[in-house]
Amino acid sequence: MDASQLLEQYAAGERDFGRVNLSSVFLTGAKLPNVNLTEADLGLATLDLSDLKEAELNLANLNGANLSGAELCQANLNGTSLNRASLIGADLSEAFLIEADLSEAILLEANLSRAFLTGANLTRANLTRANLTRTFFTGALLNGANLRDADLSDADLSKANLTGANLMGANLSRANLTDAKLNWANLSGAKLAGADLTGTYLVTLRSAAGTDFSDVRSLHNHGALLDRVNQEL
Repeated sequence: MDASQLLEQYAAGERDFGRVNLSSVFLTGAKLPNVNLTEADLGLATLDLSDLKEAELNLANLNGANLSGAELCQANLNGTSLNRASLIGADLSEAFLIEADLSEAILLEANLSRAFLTGANLTRANLTRANLTRTFFTGALLNGANLRDADLSDADLSKANLTGANLMGANLSRANLTDAKLNWANLSGAKLAGADLTGTYLVTLRSAAGTDFSDVRSLHNHGALLDRVNQEL
């Protein structure tokens, strides 16, 4: 199926395009809210600025796709493969991305507020300045991810793997980091006011210089970290 066929059938009222082959399709600015593209092949597709609100994209192949500026709020992307996809400035608020593969994806300034990324793979993803407020990252892989200046306030990062992640200047106020892995992560200048660090091992942080640990829960168990922070100041 090509772009013109898809748009023509959608305009005629068709919404079910599950398992279609749309690899490398060009759909810049397409208006496709509520479309069903379950298990579709959209590898290397150009979907920037498209309207995919509440779309069904679960288990679809979007590897290398361009979704920059796309509207994907409340979309279903559970199990979807978005390896190396470009989602710069995309709106994924309240979207479902459970166990999705976003490894090495570019999510610069994307909005994932209140999205569900439980068990998702965001290894080496670029989430610089992303809106991640109240986002669910339970058990997610964020090792090597770039979260510099991202807003993670009130996010659930329990049991998440943040090994080697860049969290410089990130806002983690009131975030749940219970049993999270932060080995070799950079927390320099981050805000953790009111965060829950129960069961989190912090001694091997790459840097915690200038980090705000005010009112952090279970910080009394991190005496070695506090000594190191005081030395870095």
